[in-house]
Amino acid sequence: MTEAALSQCYRDYIACLNGRDWDNLKQFVSDAARHNGRPFGLLGYRAMLERDFSGIPDLRFNIELMFCSNVQFDVRLYSAWKLNTKELHALG
Repeated sequence: MTEAALSQCYRDYIACLNGRDWDNLKQFVSDAARHNGRPFGLLGYRAMLERDFSGIPDLRFNIELMFCSNVQFDVRLYSAWKLNTKELHALG
């Protein structure tokens, strides 16, 4: 995969997450995916994302910085959401 194609693939993955396009998540996540060293798979990852987005309805992932070469791929993400006043007071 070329650097440009890899960068575009990652942007498409982030768009899939932000669009809550769970049916197309399989294009980006393997059934062999692991999370914190334990088997997670596509279904576990999808369930985690659905919980996260349900709990934070306006959650969005944004690419802050991306570096891609033929030997290295780095990305810095930030997530953004709005806190309502009740949530803000709970954080205290």
